[in-house]
Amino acid sequence: MTIETVVEAHQVRKSYGDVDVLKGIDLTVRQGEVVLVLGPSGGGKSTFLRTLNHLETPDSGTVTICGERIGYGEKGALRESRIALQRRRTGMVFQQFNLFPNMTALDNVAAGPVHVNRVPRAEARAAAGELLAMVGLADKTGNYPAQLSGGQQQRVAIARALAMRPQLLLFDEPTSALDPEMVGEVLDVMVRLREEGMTMIVVSHEMGFARAAADRVVFISDGVVVEDKSPDLFFAAPEHQRTRQFLDRIL
Repeated sequence: MTIETVVEAHQVRKSYGDVDVLKGIDLTVRQGEVVLVLGPSGGGKSTFLRTLNHLETPDSGTVTICGERIGYGEKGALRESRIALQRRRTGMVFQQFNLFPNMTALDNVAAGPVHVNRVPRAEARAAAGELLAMVGLADKTGNYPAQLSGGQQQRVAIARALAMRPQLLLFDEPTSALDPEMVGEVLDVMVRLREEGMTMIVVSHEMGFARAAADRVVFISDGVVVEDKSPDLFFAAPEHQRTRQFLDRIL
């Protein structure tokens, strides 16, 4: 592993009862790369994403983030306190925005730095204001989630993830809960993050984002990586029949 490697997953497996969801996922993501993960529903893509942020524990295999194996050390499973420290390296943006309804946009973004990183409240709120401005919401800092559109709420969620200064951002279907006219405003923010060098793994079916911002497209089906290519090659010359069948349905 090199310093430039942010994610190294090797033979990651996960089962629920008799159902094998992940059957040996291998994936390497380098610093500054944007990887779009595609695949059919139930194919394992979201489960794999959750293993990168300690939301799921693999049954076997290894996951290394920024050079450190997550979840385990030399003496076995890590304590919760160490896992919490590891989790700070990754930010996650979900399909549902998961904002605190009783907090303003500003306080939603500042909450993590204040309560987890013990940043002074005034400092955290100032930084939160800058992040909200970056995602185009400088005029919405005092609004509560119920006063924001879906696209605006998702942009607050992105700002909230960025407030923890992660080295890796994970997106799990970030636009699937949005009306079509709101999708673009969220994708614009993600493209801007890519231009600023943020390492991202994005589970999404947004083909426009794949062509505009992804360095690689990874196709996961039946718990394995079927295809891993540049966007141009993925769409123009997929190697595997399973990939071609999937693309025929969604394009």
